[in-house]
Order: sequence, then structure tokens, then C-alpha cells
Amino acid sequence: MVMSKSLCTALALLLFTTSLFAAQQSLRVGVAGQPPFINAESTPTGAAVDIWEKIAAENGWGFGYTRFNSIENGLQAITDGSIDILVGNGPINKDNLARVEFSQPFFHSGLQILTTDNQKTLQSRLIGDIKDLAKLEIFWIILGGILMLTTAVFFFERKHNPDFPKGHKEGVAEAFYYVMTLALTGKSVYKGFPGVLGRMVLLLWVLLGIISVAYVTSSITSAMTVEKLSNTIEDARDLQRKTVAVIADSPGEIYVKTKGIDEIPVKDIDEAVKELLAKRADAVVADAAVLQSFDFNNPRLPLRVVGRVFQVENYGYAMPIGSPLRMPLNRELAKMQESQQIHTILAGYFGEANVQ
Repeated sequence: MVMSKSLCTALALLLFTTSLFAAQQSLRVGVAGQPPFINAESTPTGAAVDIWEKIAAENGWGFGYTRFNSIENGLQAITDGSIDILVGNGPINKDNLARVEFSQPFFHSGLQILTTDNQKTLQSRLIGDIKDLAKLEIFWIILGGILMLTTAVFFFERKHNPDFPKGHKEGVAEAFYYVMTLALTGKSVYKGFPGVLGRMVLLLWVLLGIISVAYVTSSITSAMTVEKLSNTIEDARDLQRKTVAVIADSPGEIYVKTKGIDEIPVKDIDEAVKELLAKRADAVVADAAVLQSFDFNNPRLPLRVVGRVFQVENYGYAMPIGSPLRMPLNRELAKMQESQQIHTILAGYFGEANVQ
């Protein structure tokens, strides 16, 4: 009987303490991680924050935020008793589970590769070649020659050919068509100017076309060959003998170190992309969700996410072992998953196509 009363008292005290804990609005919430789970603003925002705040509101929990510069520091704060829960993209793995507890996963992820996009880079290279061509004297010589020939054909044909179009616009278009077909193909319905001088003009005309076509063809071939040789990363196996940008103290850095891959450690995804675009790195290895979100929100950059997700990890909210928050937190996560609320939040950050 005494033991039964003691057990009831202990349970009542535990329930009272948990209720009082929530009522006092004293949850100490740490935030750490990479965008878009945790964004860099002074007031914490991001996908993990949005989900957490809906859960806290449903449970009537008050809280205050403390920011940490890495997931590792946030997990250490849990073991030290400095915070009650860590909000962010905390990886649920055996090493972390040895010292903290996690909620059920709210996001399934892993590592993936970001590299330059062949098609976008090729377009940029061709545009650059055209701009460079416009700076060369040969470009202006070719353009001037085309205009002079078009003018000569126009006036000559109007004077000597009764079937030539009488309208000014139609005549110029017809003359330009004669000039370009002969220049590009060496063949034309236009018979050219009569006499020896006329034949010399036609010869120069054909040579002009050969030079123009050869230059444009070589520019396109060169750009395509360079891209094919320089950008052959399609999956994790292609990272050997490459230089890879990674976020310091992240699973990506751990992976490339384990594989003996040359690395450039940086502080965040923005710095990693700068290294990639500056060609100091051949690829970026980071959290798949982080890469997909960056690519989704920066469609104009010549980037693409390649290969399958590897080193698969699930993300959850970390708490001290035995935390009374775990069960009510999991209940709300399950409700939000069933009602598609989590899917809706994540799609806003990653795009519908990138959310399972």
C-alpha cells in the first residue's frame, strides 16, 4: 500500500512538473543547421523552425531561442543541460543517438553532388565567343562585306533583272538571300555579275562564306569539347582525383575525408558555390536538401544537382535522453505528416518536385 501511494505520488509529481514546465513557458530551444532548415537571419527562420513553431503552438509551449554555429555545438549543449531541444537538420545516426534522443524524422535526406550545368555553361561560352568575335576586326570586315554585296546585288538586279522584286524591302530581302545562300552553301540561284570582274567577286563571296562558317563551327565544337572534358561528374564515383567544396564540420566533409578526396572547406553553401563557379572546385558535396533548395532558388546560375542521394540520413529534433517532450512532439509530427502540413512547408523551401 505504501509503495502504491509512493508510485502514485511520483507519477502525479512528474505530470505536475511537466505541466508546470510548459506553463512557465521556459523551453530553451537551440537552433543550428544549414539553410533552408535554419536560415541566417537574426530571428530564426527556416523549414525546421516553421515545423517546430506549429508543434509548440499546438502543445501550448512557450520558448526562447539560442543560436549555435553548428549542429555539433547544439548537441553538446543538450548533453550539458544548456537547452531542452535542438531545432535544425539534426542527423539521426548511431553516434548521435549514443548521447541524445531524437523525435521521429521530419525529413529524409543524405548527401548529393552539385556541379556546373553543361547546357547552361555551353550557352554562356557560346555567347562569350560571339562577344569576343564582335571585338575582332575580321568580324567587321565580314559584316561590311555582306552589306556591300547585298547593296551591289540589289542595285544591279533592279537595273538588269525584270523579274527582281520592285519593292524596296522585298528587293533587299531577296538580295540578302542571294548573298547568304551563296556564302553558306557555295550554291545559289543567283548567277552573279557578268565578266571577269564578276567572277572574281563571286570567288571572294564564296571565300567570305567559308571563313564565316568555319569560325562559327570551330567555336561551337570547341565549347562543346571543353565542357565534355571538364565536366564529367555524374555520381560519387567520379569524385576521385577531383577537388570538392564542402561545408566545414558537415557530413559532406566527413565523407570526402573518409574517401581521401581533395577538399576545400567553407562556411556555408554560398561560399561553396562561389568556389565551384570560380573553377577552384570541381563539385560541391553537401546535404541533398540544401543543394536542391539552392538550385531551386537560383535557376539562373549554371548549376545542376547530379547523381543519386548517398550516405542516406534522416533528420529530427534532438532532446536529452528521457525528455518528457518527446512523446507530445512525436504526436504532433505524426498529425502534421498525415495532414500534409509538413509536405506543404517543405515544398515551399525545396520545390514540389524535391519533396517526397
